[in-house]
Amino acid sequence: MPFAEVSIPLPVLGVTQAKAGFITGAWAGLVAQLIVAYKADGKGPEVIPDSNMMPVSVHSLWAAVAAASKAVGYDPRYLSVRLLVPMPMDGPSAGGIFAVGIAAALLGDSIRQDVCMSGTIEPDLEIRPVGGLVDKMGACRDLRKTTMIVPDGLDNSHLSFTGAERSIQVIQVYSLSEAYSAVTGQALRPVP
Repeated sequence: MPFAEVSIPLPVLGVTQAKAGFITGAWAGLVAQLIVAYKADGKGPEVIPDSNMMPVSVHSLWAAVAAASKAVGYDPRYLSVRLLVPMPMDGPSAGGIFAVGIAAALLGDSIRQDVCMSGTIEPDLEIRPVGGLVDKMGACRDLRKTTMIVPDGLDNSHLSFTGAERSIQVIQVYSLSEAYSAVTGQALRPVP
């Protein structure tokens, strides 16, 4: 089913490794541009990562394409996904927001302006734990977001407390479906 190209700004949270003598790493919040288009020749999925993306992030983008396609029942052979990021990016922790963004593009839903998210995406559509969430909360705040979506499955009790201190609501999710609802306000559903 052909569709018009969709471009979505996605908030992406990053953190560097802590250096000797420092308790935490440095965080960075950035806005990536996700472009999802119809690939008419059916020879996809075509995944075009930015040159700023390191191999683990590229793998995460591929996993997100597969997960989002599966979740909404869209044939990935007719899908082109491009991601533009303004600075070097490494790690799998943006996979969840990538998958939500791709699914939102296919379904025509919007990403809430007040939300940021961190969590990997798995082939079974689970959102899995990642590290550095307290630091990433700093990036979320820097992006002026007031809700942070995080993977369930960790002891996140400290995150809710830290979030309250920073005026950020923390929502825990276990699946792509839960993440999608939290990020878009809509139900994850098959493409019409």
